[in-house]
Amino acid sequence: MTQLNSYELALILRPDVEEEERNAVLNRIKEIITGDKGVIVKIDEWGKRRLAYEIKDSFEGVYHILYFQATAKTLDEVTRVLGITDSVLRFMPIRHEKPLSFPQTVMTTPAEEEA
Repeated sequence: MTQLNSYELALILRPDVEEEERNAVLNRIKEIITGDKGVIVKIDEWGKRRLAYEIKDSFEGVYHILYFQATAKTLDEVTRVLGITDSVLRFMPIRHEKPLSFPQTVMTTPAEEEA
């Protein structure tokens, strides 16, 4: 059995790309990770932010942070796909030594909040 490592992937997409294409890129990454028995722990969507410097003629980018567990081979495939995707400005995977853990948030209904 192969070892699943914990990763954090910072992803900056072009701001002029339609939301459908942004979702297609994220879905493709999710498919690669889960297709190789990986686990997506959390996805943070930061939205459009100003860049510190110009990247590929853009001063803004749409930020996404993905936390996942996968093999090194899976990470190689994710970085390969992101490298050839035109709508990606930058990406940076980071390997965490310890497994990722996030507190589970409990969704409440409006009726429960009034009680």
